[in-house]
Amino acid sequence: MIDSLNLSGRTYLVTGAASGMGRATSILLSGQGARIVLVDINKEGLYNTQQQCTGETYVLEMDLSKPESFKGKVHDTILEFGRLNGFIHCAGIPYISPLKTVSPDICDKVYRINSYSAIELAKLFVNKKVYAGEFGSIVLISSVYGLVGSPANVGYALSKGAIQAATRALAIELAPKGIRVNCIAPGFIKTSMMDNVSSSFSEDYTQRLDALHPLGLGEAEDVANTILYLISDMGKWVTGSILNVDGGFTAQ
Repeated sequence: MIDSLNLSGRTYLVTGAASGMGRATSILLSGQGARIVLVDINKEGLYNTQQQCTGETYVLEMDLSKPESFKGKVHDTILEFGRLNGFIHCAGIPYISPLKTVSPDICDKVYRINSYSAIELAKLFVNKKVYAGEFGSIVLISSVYGLVGSPANVGYALSKGAIQAATRALAIELAPKGIRVNCIAPGFIKTSMMDNVSSSFSEDYTQRLDALHPLGLGEAEDVANTILYLISDMGKWVTGSILNVDGGFTAQ
């Protein structure tokens, strides 16, 4: 029987590959035979991820807050490394701020990295010189905070809600090209980004946060496993979905 999770002969671009969910995803997909373009602004982290991958990889240092620079860098990479079967957009930054202190400039940066960069990557991906023409799959990362409310989170929620809306629109637009588009909405995942955010939490709030996840806080590998399902042949009839991977957070 053919292994439906085998990705041999396929090439994917993964943003945020220097750490967290992006790193875990790159390592897992590489282990399933995929060739991976590792994208992040953190060059040292990228090479660390590359060392942990078992398959062929390409390191692409890129600032996702500057989408105007994408086209040349991605096209040059494709010429050297080969066309893509899809991409996974794991890159993102947090933004916690009460409404009265929300900054338009910070919101703009958060939106460009968390949301709009995915649109620019999709525009590049559908180009015939970039898309390999088969097994097309895009996975975007949102958050439970694109689904439920939370105080002091409007800027971040804005960016993650946009990802969910974009997923549905892109799924319909790209289906005729044989490209599936799906989205994962993770709960709190134990990553360096969460460590940076949670450092400002009180012990009481941290305990309450943990209690909101009936299965406990998640690991980056939990999200990576779901991404593998969505881009593999196991998920070949799934598109336009928003899949909660949150330990039961949104079920309550």
